[in-house]
Amino acid sequence: MIKKVHVILFFVTLVTTFISGFFQGGSISSGISFSAALIFILGTHEMGHFLYGRKYGVNITPPYFIPAPPFISPIGTFGAFIKIKSPISTKRALFDIGIAGPLAGIIAAIPIIIVGIKLSTVVETTSKSLDHGLTLGSPLIFSLISDSIIGKIPEGYDLLLHPVAFAGWIGLFVTALNLIPAGQLDGGHIMYSIFSKKWHQRTSIIIILVLLLFGIGTKPIIQYFQSDLNATTLYNYKDIFDFEGWAGWLMWAVLLTFMGTKHPPTMYDDIQLDGKRKFFSLIALFIFIGCFTPMPIRI
Repeated sequence: MIKKVHVILFFVTLVTTFISGFFQGGSISSGISFSAALIFILGTHEMGHFLYGRKYGVNITPPYFIPAPPFISPIGTFGAFIKIKSPISTKRALFDIGIAGPLAGIIAAIPIIIVGIKLSTVVETTSKSLDHGLTLGSPLIFSLISDSIIGKIPEGYDLLLHPVAFAGWIGLFVTALNLIPAGQLDGGHIMYSIFSKKWHQRTSIIIILVLLLFGIGTKPIIQYFQSDLNATTLYNYKDIFDFEGWAGWLMWAVLLTFMGTKHPPTMYDDIQLDGKRKFFSLIALFIFIGCFTPMPIRI
């Protein structure tokens, strides 16, 4: 049931995302288009969870949108979430509820990316419009759509994203975060539905370690062992493993650690997934790969 707090948070988030879009594009239309596109993607993702939760008789809340001051969050929000207030009956129900959000979100994001790319412009990298801006990583899905619409961008030029395209990019980023196969994220729900408790917990621990590596990067590690590498044939291939870290992954590693690596059991854990759901788990894996980028944001 929708409560007053849901409505208030929704409208406050509309305002904060509008302000963020206005700062990006410098016009009222850019504020409205960014806010509408981003709220649509986030809302569609959470409504996927909500509708499937209701389908299985789970006590589940409508989405809570989380507004954020634009000077703290450049997108004007910290996202949205739902609360599950009752146990989930089977692994099949958990799987369907868990995967419904990312599937709905990616379906919502793709047409917005297409429209946003068409509204974006190719500019010289020396253009003042790019100064002091954000350099975004390019997930595979985003790159494929951009290349199919604009083609390869010449050297010395870059794509200046329209606020709608930026909202679509955020949709992919949010999808990737949710599909991380750990803890009680959507990817963790899917992982728990397919494998045993033990393998879910082991995978969650491995993912936390990988996120720590992505957060630190391999550059400081390679520099630390530089003298040893010079004495081995591995030195010739060090550029393959050399990448910078993104501090955001450290935050996610810490967050997943505090959330815990264990997953609450379903009421009937012995009911296994059928072939159709296992197929969709592969779809979810491909979506995760297509949305993920090791260095999402560089200032």
